[in-house]
Amino acid sequence: MTHGCLILSKEEFEKAIKSAEKQSSYYRAEQVALRAALEELERMRDGREVDETQYDELHQRYSQRLNETNEKAEQYRRIIQSIKHLMRYDKELKLLSDSQQEFIERLDKTKSQLDQERNKVEEMAKKFGISIPSSSGLDERRRISAPSPKAATEAESEIESLRQEILSELEKTRRQTKK
Repeated sequence: MTHGCLILSKEEFEKAIKSAEKQSSYYRAEQVALRAALEELERMRDGREVDETQYDELHQRYSQRLNETNEKAEQYRRIIQSIKHLMRYDKELKLLSDSQQEFIERLDKTKSQLDQERNKVEEMAKKFGISIPSSSGLDERRRISAPSPKAATEAESEIESLRQEILSELEKTRRQTKK
């Protein structure tokens, strides 16, 4: 499931990170070299090995290049961070997709089991002449108020007599199969 976006393989993500890290390390090395060059330039000026005009010109050039290198290094740092975020989101998306699929399968299985049980109950109810609602749902169950104690006692009595009737039918069936 791509959800309308480009999903890179783990290997492609790793290659992109390695490439960006390689470029980033190049810029870090260049930053160190430029800082060292600026320090050396200041040392030379302090030692009067270069005049102020040369110093200003070189200092400006090295400083500008250092600023550009700093910006590029920061861009690559952000790229690496973004790629890592993409990898994390891609992994999370896959987990959610798998969980969603698992949930849908469980939901379908539960609906199927509910339908099977409902059919059994309807069959038994029909056999004993009991009327039950044909649709199921939580809303319907919520609307049904609790029975009164008298109705509950009558229902329990009816259930017990039905249970006894079923047990006697089972006993008859067992005796007939033994013969």
